[in-house]
Amino acid sequence: MNNFKFVVPLLLVFLFSCAHRNNIKNILPLQSFLKVRKTIEATMCHPEKKDLCATKRFGAVASAAVVGDARGGVYVLTAAHVCVDRNIQKFLDKVQHKVLFHVVNIDNMYFPVETIAVNQQHDLCLLYVKGLQKPSMRLAVDKPEPGDRIYNTAAPLGIFDKNMVPIFQGFYDGDSFDRAIYSLPAIGGSSGSPILNHKGELIGMVSAAYVRFTHIAISPKFQPTVSFIKSTIEADRSKRSVNALVKIIGKLFDKTASKP
Repeated sequence: MNNFKFVVPLLLVFLFSCAHRNNIKNILPLQSFLKVRKTIEATMCHPEKKDLCATKRFGAVASAAVVGDARGGVYVLTAAHVCVDRNIQKFLDKVQHKVLFHVVNIDNMYFPVETIAVNQQHDLCLLYVKGLQKPSMRLAVDKPEPGDRIYNTAAPLGIFDKNMVPIFQGFYDGDSFDRAIYSLPAIGGSSGSPILNHKGELIGMVSAAYVRFTHIAISPKFQPTVSFIKSTIEADRSKRSVNALVKIIGKLFDKTASKP
């Protein structure tokens, strides 16, 4: 009888731990996560000897998330400094260059991207990815409360592989000035990664981390993030619908004009 009393609690602990693992796996939208790869080829020539040139390639990695369906593709959220780095842009304006901008999905497939909108104030960028078909992350309705447990999927230092997405957990600490603060590890490569609540809904995005203490992540506030996603997607969908309609009308006119 004593042995039975001892076994039952162990069995309950085992069942609870299994259920907990399954719940986390089912809640987090891992299929919606994307790794970002940006490569820049810059060609610099001698000021006097124009035929004496050298080409250098440098790149960076970041994170992103699918946040909406689009005509023939999806909308993707990442950080503005991933899309447009002001310091690098000043350098690129002075030299010949080529930018290769791609996202990589969990199936290890590469897709080129198109920048739709950039909000420098809140460090938000929306991309359009043609041909990519992945589910969208749900946007939270309510902002988090300080102390809420949160989750993060990211590619820190580019760590990401087929069917493997690093998962982190932490807490929402509150807002400081115009940013939201999370107790969450973040480093280069984490920029643009989604921050999720316990339901797997998007509440923020990793924008930066403190250099000397990388266990605090900085994010745009909840409301500006959600508003940017919704308004930008709505505007771009309308634009694409109008363009598609114009093309259809143009084809009809072409057919009519070609008739004798």
